[in-house]
Amino acid sequence: MFSVLSSRRIAATVAGAALLSFTAACGGSGNAEFCAQAPWTKAFTDYSTTTASAGTDLNKFNDASQKLSADLKELAGKTDGDLASALNDFSATWANFKLDPKDPAGAATTAQEMTKQLQEATTKLAKACTS
Repeated sequence: MFSVLSSRRIAATVAGAALLSFTAACGGSGNAEFCAQAPWTKAFTDYSTTTASAGTDLNKFNDASQKLSADLKELAGKTDGDLASALNDFSATWANFKLDPKDPAGAATTAQEMTKQLQEATTKLAKACTS
């Protein structure tokens, strides 16, 4: 059985991996200064803090995912080109990451799909920050 605690751990792990990818991806592009500042770090830190304190309340967890999505979308609006596109992809992925309080077991499938989408978005971000 897939527990609520496991779903939170998955989300925290995914968020951490995305954060590391973000900070490692930045290089010499037109958005190089923005990449070097890594302003998304605060958004992911806030997300991790909120989900850690959500306990078993999946609604709070979902709210935190929506806020992270909005924060990433806002950051995308401050960039252009491939970087904006990559941040918008991350935003869309987090916007779609919803755990059904009536079906916590479904979180495993949701997390697997999200992991795939995050890997794709991370690759896109790395390319945007290094080209």
